[in-house]
Amino acid sequence: MDQKITKPLPKRQLAIICACRFAEPICFTVIFPFIVQMVRDFNIAPEKNIGYYVGLITSCFALTQLLTGIHWGMLSDRIGRRPVILQGLVGTIASILLFGLSKSFLWALLSRSLCGLLNGNIGVLKSMVSELTNDHLPHQRAQAFSLLPLMYGLGSIIGPMLGGFLSHPVENHPNIFGNLGFLSDFLAEYPYFLPCFISAFICILSLIFGLFYLEETHKVVKYKSVQPPQEDEEETILSNDHSNLENYSTFKTNATTGAVNIQTSPTPTLHDKHTPPTLKDALTPSVVAICVTYGFFALQAVYMDELFPIYTASSRDNGGLGFSPNEIGSALAFSGAVTLCSQIFILPALTRKYGLMKLFQIVLFILIFLYASQGFIRTLYYVPDLNGELDTKFWVWVGLLFTLAIKTICHTISFTGCTILVNNACPRVESLGAVNGFSQCCASGMRAIGPAICGAIWSASLSSTFIPYTIRVNIAFLVLAGIGFFTYYLSTKLNPDDYETANAREEVVNTPTSQDLPSTSST
Repeated sequence: MDQKITKPLPKRQLAIICACRFAEPICFTVIFPFIVQMVRDFNIAPEKNIGYYVGLITSCFALTQLLTGIHWGMLSDRIGRRPVILQGLVGTIASILLFGLSKSFLWALLSRSLCGLLNGNIGVLKSMVSELTNDHLPHQRAQAFSLLPLMYGLGSIIGPMLGGFLSHPVENHPNIFGNLGFLSDFLAEYPYFLPCFISAFICILSLIFGLFYLEETHKVVKYKSVQPPQEDEEETILSNDHSNLENYSTFKTNATTGAVNIQTSPTPTLHDKHTPPTLKDALTPSVVAICVTYGFFALQAVYMDELFPIYTASSRDNGGLGFSPNEIGSALAFSGAVTLCSQIFILPALTRKYGLMKLFQIVLFILIFLYASQGFIRTLYYVPDLNGELDTKFWVWVGLLFTLAIKTICHTISFTGCTILVNNACPRVESLGAVNGFSQCCASGMRAIGPAICGAIWSASLSSTFIPYTIRVNIAFLVLAGIGFFTYYLSTKLNPDDYETANAREEVVNTPTSQDLPSTSST
């Protein structure tokens, strides 16, 4: 009889997965505080067109991930999760080091593309978490899945801080980096290499940790690794003494030669070759529906993430806030801290109160109005501060951090919710890699076009002088609000019965039989 059980989460393996996940958001977000300044240093465009080139650099990562994400997922279904994860970390290390050496727009574009091409880890990591928790209760799965965005939040604190405070180290910190001889000359020539190098070093530590401690979670791959080959069993039988075989009636023996004729079963059960489900079998209507919704949410999220550094770094005359890289890094670090608090405290409480699907729809609705009002933060320059002075950043900081906190909470809930809903909709455990790879491709496709759309709209609206200034500086935010409304509309078309709980294969533990695959416990 089927029964639901409660047992502790495999904390040790979840901690190792978190360690492998932790370094990647550092390498991803480290460029955000200085990417606008880097493009300026390339001297390829006037200030009003900077956003276009920034959008191309940030979108190329998602574009190349779109091309390879589903292939990495399907490869992990065949050879296992562990080798794919380790290879992805190697690709991240190589790409971020090359990006730090960028002296031209083309070099930066290609090195950033390399990261997306060689790394499909996020989808594979989701599959590992799902496999580790496939016989746990729904609230335990939610806790486990929330660890991945939790690690992203932690990494997004460190990454922007590194990028904001360590770019141009010789110029900004001459007492430390100004008298180091060749090293000072190198850092002056490549002012963005130091934060990229430190990010790569942290990623190397994660790679070493995963190399020694990360265990395989794909059950079929683990089963193959612990079973002796069939040929070895046959050799053992054939190596027995012939005198014993003569008296063993199961084998037919040639009376002249003494050779043993072994008859093998035409329907072997233990040694069948594992064939993962096809992509067509994995992509049920429920899976496709939630992946499309996830894709459009990823579009609005990356659009906002791209717009934030452009908007804050641009001068006030060009519709921005006129913030420095250090200030942008501090704001992004604050956002990362809010992510941590959201995952630990806010998400569990709201999920218990509203349910995952309803909460997902509520935060998408809130984001529509948040996006539409974001552009009005610049008007807070004209509000007197506590000393009665105008044109100070006091109220600008208050407004920026308040809206940034609300945005971060909503994005955290939405990303975690999408991850759980995608895995809940997966029809078979053997399809997890393909389904998560497909969902990642949907998100990557939108992330590929999002930054380019954002940069193009920002630059085009500022250049359209026939439009009144107060309108054109808000066009990019109004377009974002429109995307947010469409995403909310898609979420209302999802059937909660298909997503609110995991399929029976993941929540119900059957009585073991002799045909069950042996599993290695991870505690």
